[in-house]
Amino acid sequence: MKTMQQEKTSLILHGHFYQPPRENPQTGIIGKQLSAGPYPDWNERIHADCYSANSHSRYLSAFRRILSMTNNYEYLSFNFGPTLLSWMQKEHPETYNLILEADRHSVERLGYGNAIAQAFNHSILPLCTKEDARTQILWGLDDFSRRFGRDAKGLWLSETAINPMVVDLLAESGVSFVILSPWQCRAISKDESSIQELNGNPAPYDRPFLLQGKTGKSINAFFYNHRMAEGISFGHFLRDADQLYDRLLAIKNADKAQLIHTATDGEIYGHHEPYGDMALAALIKKVEDRDDFTFTNYAAHLATHPATEWAHLHEGEEEKGTSWSCSHGVSRWYRDCGCHTGGDESWNQKWRTPLRKAFDNLSRNIDVIFNAEVKRLLGPKSEPLSLLHAFAPVASEQMDMDSFLTQYTDDHQVMEQLAQLLLAQKYKHFAYTSCGWFFNDLAGLEPRQNITYALMAVQLCQRFSGDELMLNLLDDLGKAKANRKQDGNGQTIAMESLQLLRGEVEAALYFTLNRRIANTIDHKTTYGYFQLESYTLNSDNSVSLVLLNKQSLVRYECAAVDLHPDTMQLEYSITIQGSSVTEVQTYYLDHEDIDLRMRDELFDQIDRTVCTIDQSQIKQLSKNLYHYASLATNIPYLPMGSLYQELIGSSLQAIKNLFMFGTLAMWDEFKKDFILMLDFFVKYGKQPDLELIKSIFDNEMGSMAEKIQSYGLYDQNSRFVLEFLGIIRERGFQPDLTAIQDAVYPYVSMLKPLPESTDVDLINALGNVLNFDITITGM
Repeated sequence: MKTMQQEKTSLILHGHFYQPPRENPQTGIIGKQLSAGPYPDWNERIHADCYSANSHSRYLSAFRRILSMTNNYEYLSFNFGPTLLSWMQKEHPETYNLILEADRHSVERLGYGNAIAQAFNHSILPLCTKEDARTQILWGLDDFSRRFGRDAKGLWLSETAINPMVVDLLAESGVSFVILSPWQCRAISKDESSIQELNGNPAPYDRPFLLQGKTGKSINAFFYNHRMAEGISFGHFLRDADQLYDRLLAIKNADKAQLIHTATDGEIYGHHEPYGDMALAALIKKVEDRDDFTFTNYAAHLATHPATEWAHLHEGEEEKGTSWSCSHGVSRWYRDCGCHTGGDESWNQKWRTPLRKAFDNLSRNIDVIFNAEVKRLLGPKSEPLSLLHAFAPVASEQMDMDSFLTQYTDDHQVMEQLAQLLLAQKYKHFAYTSCGWFFNDLAGLEPRQNITYALMAVQLCQRFSGDELMLNLLDDLGKAKANRKQDGNGQTIAMESLQLLRGEVEAALYFTLNRRIANTIDHKTTYGYFQLESYTLNSDNSVSLVLLNKQSLVRYECAAVDLHPDTMQLEYSITIQGSSVTEVQTYYLDHEDIDLRMRDELFDQIDRTVCTIDQSQIKQLSKNLYHYASLATNIPYLPMGSLYQELIGSSLQAIKNLFMFGTLAMWDEFKKDFILMLDFFVKYGKQPDLELIKSIFDNEMGSMAEKIQSYGLYDQNSRFVLEFLGIIRERGFQPDLTAIQDAVYPYVSMLKPLPESTDVDLINALGNVLNFDITITGM
């Protein structure tokens, strides 16, 4: 007799989480993307909507209070692009660590982890050379094993693009399975004599199949349920968890399947479908509470249900392979096949072919240079491809370049040249990121980014090739035409990119402005890839700097001269000499050369300078506000407009000072002063002033969340949050509580231990004001 557990249907939902690399290759910094507002770039916006949301997904009561939070990654099969995780590890380590933790918990629960690897930077593998495809796979697998602490069983193929060559490479690399679209399968069989043609029907989703490569090697494939994939992605299935559960139940009852699984872009869970993460959390709870399904993952299912049948894939146009988002195979990424997303109806995608040919020509030349130069530098018996494959942890920013190359040589000049050759290979790969061909037009953001990466690869090779590589690339790019005449062609787009500041110039400008603008406490020594090794203010007020590019290992000697020191015009001449070139170059810069992202950081530094006031000034301001408010009571006009403006400005300065330089240490002493200043704002402030104050409160809640995540939840910070929220809510302010709810939930739910001396009543009160419907009953 079967037990209830045996009768449950295995359920797998897979999320493919990925963003293309967005960093400026000159600096390693993502530029400001105005279309992502109010966030500075699309990585940040999607992180808030999706990546972070799924690590703390809310399950609400009927009164919209938080009953629980779920780390959805513990139940969701998933892959993350290595370049996205590299960014997240630096910018949002809390989310990053929760993703790794979720995989560990899935291993504990199922014996196998939910996470699978991904081809490194989302190149279309069937269109790569065999060696480039191998590198994409090996770099992706290395990135995975270093992050997750185990070898990957499965690998997500970019756009699920596959052909027999890719099957062989995956098998050789130890990959056990892939996930494919059911439309990629032509036929299934138990042996060569029993081939069953599908005739346009989808492949069965309820069991794994074997795939055979060109040389006879094999891997496993799961073909996802297309009805669920289409419904989740485009049919708004994530708007109602009850209906989603009912749909799964209907499939279970109709198909009698032992496995129901599907795959979609992970960003549907919260970004493309707002609050989709909460629908997933609700579904997880329903599955856990009922007896119909059990969440598992592909590796766990494959271990107990090995494939016994073969799948035969379509060959695709020109026998290049198939994918999940191009009905023609993989044509979308090399020719005008008719697949496009939006844009004017008259537009075409003829630009795709010359763009790929330009990169293919460049790639072949870079490979020739790489192989020849590595052998010259490390000796004729060296193996350039082995060096390139070993470069994986540096490519994914898990090892620094210097530490990696010291394994091969202690000659700094040799190290510098090897660094440039290896980085040229990295950016050659980045130029093939699939998004560059996916959308409407050559002039779009994604093709421009790919062109920028190709240019960077050329610049890194120039010491070995002269100008020939650049001239050939520009000539080839000129054959790719944008749809709008004013957008030009690939060459004009490349020339626009080449007009931007080189990384060392931008870094020298940043360090010069930072020292000129910021308080000493805010002086920086890093800017993206660049390290400031020395900074000297000379007697003639010129500046001497030594910078090290930690990626290319090139050291730069720089001189910056303020051309108009008396007029404050921010115009500089910057002279730079790098160790890899003999010529000295001088650049003349003005305010238009200051990158928008750099401006934002400099504005913040000015803000901190302006808001630096001492405690006695805050107390005096408090007295002045009290007296002003008393005298202004019951009079029919606003007294002294200039005085009002000064008090508004000073109050804002004092409030920002209070929250910018350590609230907890100053709170008890200045709480009454804060209340008085806030009351002044509420009574006299104009709408822009009030909105600015709210943004300060939002930032303070984020700052407190970071403190709690780093140091724990103690009575002192609990009491502050309670008092702070009580004060501002009483005056009509409601800050964004998302971050602090995320930080406090592990404590109110007892997932993290509280200090023994903790006042439980205080924690319960805190949970209540943070909208939790959870009470700690004992410790």
